Amino acid sequence: MTTRPRVGALAPRVSLVSLIATLSAAGACEREEALPPAPSAALSVGHGAIRVQAAPARLGQLERQITATGLTVAWRDANLRAEAGGQVVALEVDNGDRVEAGDLLLRVDGSRQRIAVSGASARVTALEQDVELARTDFERKQALATKGSLPTAQLDVARLNLERAEAALRGANADLGSARRATRDTRISAPIAGLVTNRHADLGDTIGAGTPLLDIVDLSRVRVHVGLAGAEIARLDRDADVQIVIEDLGGREQLGRIAAVAPTADPVTGLFDVELHLDNADESVRGGMVASVSLPLRGGPERVLVPRAALTRRGGKLAVFVLEPDEPDGAGSETGERFHVARLREVRAGAYGDDLVEILAGVEVGEQVATTTQHALADAVLVEIDAPPTDP
Repeated sequence: MTTRPRVGALAPRVSLVSLIATLSAAGACEREEALPPAPSAALSVGHGAIRVQAAPARLGQLERQITATGLTVAWRDANLRAEAGGQVVALEVDNGDRVEAGDLLLRVDGSRQRIAVSGASARVTALEQDVELARTDFERKQALATKGSLPTAQLDVARLNLERAEAALRGANADLGSARRATRDTRISAPIAGLVTNRHADLGDTIGAGTPLLDIVDLSRVRVHVGLAGAEIARLDRDADVQIVIEDLGGREQLGRIAAVAPTADPVTGLFDVELHLDNADESVRGGMVASVSLPLRGGPERVLVPRAALTRRGGKLAVFVLEPDEPDGAGSETGERFHVARLREVRAGAYGDDLVEILAGVEVGEQVATTTQHALADAVLVEIDAPPTDP
């Protein structure tokens, strides 16, 4: 039965010159990797084994996601301007006030508009009477013309008079409608519910049509806009919840959802705009805050997964140390349960997650891999697992 010398076993006494030559050769082999020296706590005295931590390779899917940064935007906003000129005679709100849709916010002196309404209304009344008289005259002459008692020319004149009166009435009604709208325009009401953010006018100001008056924002929900490359857009899981971290609120985490993806890229940046919606019942998130967004990607096939900490490089190639049970006295011995033999294996890695990595070749499901102290390991070295392996 072939026996394997254990690490730490006593070796024959050698000369000082031989020892120096041996150490120099070992240093040359390790120089390629530029590995740090093993910490003093890495080796255990018992059995000369190196202590390591380990984890089993398992089958699963990485939680794939893209991280992007964007800015929050208010759900809706309204920038109110004066529709009619005049003096501000009532101002019902100030900055920071909450308003509901339809609330009266500001009123401009409407005395001129009310006078115009009165005049237009009187004109409509007079023209209605003219139309009634013209219609009566036309109907009378039409009856006479039917009996042959009235020349056709006179009937044509009566018809023309009626048409002119009706046209004048339509014009007067239009003027009355305009006057009434002008009167309504002196009253500024909230088009949406929200918060007043900017009040541009004061009580007593004389303003003209088009003058900015008030700004209102609706923060019951907010939008977040981020830009992604085309390859990232194609892999987005649009039905999954999105984790949004508001940096300006101390890193507060909330869940949002993808609402829309731009059909074309920005001509300057080449990125596609992704709009996310976030509920904001307490209105703590304001417009213009920085948001870090973790966008989930569609899941791929299940792969063998190991902790990223298990990866090492030897000879410029990616590798792991697979831990095989050490059973010198036969399977099931106490030594075999405690101690393992480290086997260096080259691997081919796939996608990387935050803590895990896909292994496409080199490790099988269920095999234990070392996750610490790889710099002190070599192929066939005896190791002791520091703690029972747990799933990563």
